[in-house]
Amino acid sequence: MNKLNLFLVALLALFIALPASAQVKLGVIGGANLANLNGKDVDGTKFDFSGRTAFGVGGVLEVGLSENISLRFAPMYLQKGGEFTDTDPDLGTATFAFKAGYLEAPALLKVALGTSSIRPYLMAGPTLGFNLSSNLEFSVPGISAKLDAKEITKSVDLGLAFGAGVSFPVGANSIFVEGRYALGLSDIAKDDTLKFMGEDLVSGDAEVKTRGLQIMAGVSFPLGGK
Repeated sequence: MNKLNLFLVALLALFIALPASAQVKLGVIGGANLANLNGKDVDGTKFDFSGRTAFGVGGVLEVGLSENISLRFAPMYLQKGGEFTDTDPDLGTATFAFKAGYLEAPALLKVALGTSSIRPYLMAGPTLGFNLSSNLEFSVPGISAKLDAKEITKSVDLGLAFGAGVSFPVGANSIFVEGRYALGLSDIAKDDTLKFMGEDLVSGDAEVKTRGLQIMAGVSFPLGGK
């Protein structure tokens, strides 16, 4: 069973196990993703891109399992990527920026702490990202270009997210602020090569994984006004 099927089966099992009386909350979420990439080059050399500040925005579906435990689904549009600078003896300093857009679907177990109205919480769980766009921007002295990199980017990015936050009551609704770290588990590079002006620019034989520190805020409200 591949990673995508395993993720979908796990979600289906969670929904089947939910009690009929579970409280459901809906909301919106958005914020910054301090994204980067790392992995191995074709010769096995490890590399780490510098970060780029991107953003994410989407919705929240939270299903209560008990007073302190709930499942948090937060599908969103999320930008990922990173930047890399290298020096070539012939071309000079070359700068590469990989920018990708994903439909990200985190499924997180959320555990609230304490009993006060202002409640800190912890969360962790798998994430599944579907690639919507991939671009590679590069520049050397006298030349700059932006290339479509979808042909060397896999369509699915499976990862793991964990973090913490705090929620504040506003009437029957809640405002929350949270931070989570998303760790890409799958190689997003296809075994292909991106060419520019007839020359091999980027080899997909490299192993590339996404990373991101996400700082988010949002508001949720109980479904049905409960």
